[in-house]
Amino acid sequence: MEAALKLKVPTREELLRTARGLVPTLRELSPRINKARAVPADVIAILSDAGLMGLARPQMYGGPELDVGVIFEIGRVLAEGDGSTAWVYCVTNSHDHLVGLYPKQVQDAYWSSAKPLCASSYQPQGKVERVEGGFRLTGQWGFSSGIDHCDWVVVGSLIFPEAGPPTLGLFMLERGEFEVIDDWYMMGLSGTGSKSVAVRDLFVPAERVLDNADVFAGDTPGAKVHANPLYSASIWLLFGYSILAPTTGIARAAYDETVAAMRAKAASPDPTFPPRRAGIEMRLAEISVKLEACELLFQTSLEETEALIMAGKPVSDEIRTRNRRNQAYIARTCREIMDSMMQMAGGRGLKEDAPIQRALRDIYAISAHPGGNLDSAFGSFGSVVLGGAPTEMFC
Repeated sequence: MEAALKLKVPTREELLRTARGLVPTLRELSPRINKARAVPADVIAILSDAGLMGLARPQMYGGPELDVGVIFEIGRVLAEGDGSTAWVYCVTNSHDHLVGLYPKQVQDAYWSSAKPLCASSYQPQGKVERVEGGFRLTGQWGFSSGIDHCDWVVVGSLIFPEAGPPTLGLFMLERGEFEVIDDWYMMGLSGTGSKSVAVRDLFVPAERVLDNADVFAGDTPGAKVHANPLYSASIWLLFGYSILAPTTGIARAAYDETVAAMRAKAASPDPTFPPRRAGIEMRLAEISVKLEACELLFQTSLEETEALIMAGKPVSDEIRTRNRRNQAYIARTCREIMDSMMQMAGGRGLKEDAPIQRALRDIYAISAHPGGNLDSAFGSFGSVVLGGAPTEMFC
């Protein structure tokens, strides 16, 4: 469908209010989501029925074509209910930007499919052979978040030209072309269903392969399909926010729970609380200011980057690497405040089904993701500060 439909597009405030209304439901469902090792279909249906899915769907295909940043803000709110759901929501829905970079015939097929959602695994794996009309692809890729709900996945693999260095190809594969391997047994973000996908000697037509160098430069076929400046920008300018968006939401919910527990302790006759009160007050003050700083860092850098993109202005290496620095710093700082809150929880936090423990494990999982890798992000920022180039592949 190419004709744009006239939709009543909800405002950012309306969408965030809707997301906020789902937090109690997601909090109640969170144990089931994580035990299932994937976001259940009925939870995705809840998000869809609430009007939160497909917000970045292009107008050409009947969508509201909202800015991707709204998805990340919604994800931060949803994470206060369940971190895994928020992760899958941010990653799969932000991929609508990526899909919009492919040629029109690929987008036509994507948006006419039964489940127009896309998973991904960008780390270069597998083996590629160039053949007439495209490529032969063999390999296995892990960490494809939300793959159970997606008709499509984009995987990364190196393409070796006859001369010159290899380039990273982004191969778009359709359901039925790849095998899903149920290997997601993890301590954190256990409900994301980030399973592996595999193909063997699969023919992938050339139009379903993007050169990452073109993606980085904003020079892709989709730039000629959509007038929106978003499609003339690299996905890497924003994708890091999809990874980090749930982080402060998870930590915010854990903080609220910790404050409620400490207030109950303060109001109780527990004789062990008064001697600890001053230390607890100091901890809560430190946690709260770190959390607010992380929330502000996330929001201000996202807003500035989106403003530059939508104005058609270049995003400098200084801003790119600063954003990555901020994202990694947020991951580390939220991990630190979760450590502090876990100590405050004491025996209450040791139960496997304790929300504070699930939050801790989810934050640790995000910190282990390349998007939360402090050494990599800080090194890249330092390289640019000293006059060099960014040192991260996805920046």
